[in-house]
Amino acid sequence: MFQLGYYPPILKYHRIGSFEADPVPTVSPAAFERQLAFLSRRRYRVVPLEDVIGWLEHGRPVPRRCVVITFDDGYEDTYTVAWPLLKRFGFAATVFVTPAEQGLAGFATWDQIAEMARDGMTIGSHTVHHSYLPALHEDRLREELVESKRMIEERIGFAVRFFSYPIGGFTPQSQAIIRQAGYLAACTTNRGLARASIDRYALRRIKVTERDAHPLLFWAKLSGYYDLFRRLKQPS
Repeated sequence: MFQLGYYPPILKYHRIGSFEADPVPTVSPAAFERQLAFLSRRRYRVVPLEDVIGWLEHGRPVPRRCVVITFDDGYEDTYTVAWPLLKRFGFAATVFVTPAEQGLAGFATWDQIAEMARDGMTIGSHTVHHSYLPALHEDRLREELVESKRMIEERIGFAVRFFSYPIGGFTPQSQAIIRQAGYLAACTTNRGLARASIDRYALRRIKVTERDAHPLLFWAKLSGYYDLFRRLKQPS
């Protein structure tokens, strides 16, 4: 656990592209570009997730106005749409991928993922099969958490140090296995209340939607006021 100073907003995206007939959260390319332009114009510092963990590990305060950008699932449009826009603005990001799904229709190929990794994108694990961890027995847990890390590292040639819980679900047992496997940190959803310390294996994130193309709504999520409203109801 780290003592809480400034808790940087960790933004969570899924698809950046056209809206499909499924429940996957999607942000249009135009809205995503406006959000990146807002961060640039307002002089936010978009940093890799590893920078935040490094500052906290060494007892250094996280600089104000830092933001982390993450993507879940490893969709193809992360490579074709989001990545070129991020490069244009000079922004870092982390992409959490699922080995069993990469290369399927709509998902990035391993060559695309490896190319992003070589260009500085942080690649993390999102389990092997996008499995909801609280529903799994220990043997399956270890496969989803440990084997996914090995598979991704083998494919991209870089160490995998970060994890994202599918649907935000985790247990003390899954956190313990993640620590043992050598991950530095793990991200959940916006579940849980803000506390006086940060659990590096349950980093809260802020879901970004198409509505957040509106500057006021996007600013509210970056400012911390989003958390104030969210605390009015208990987390699931």
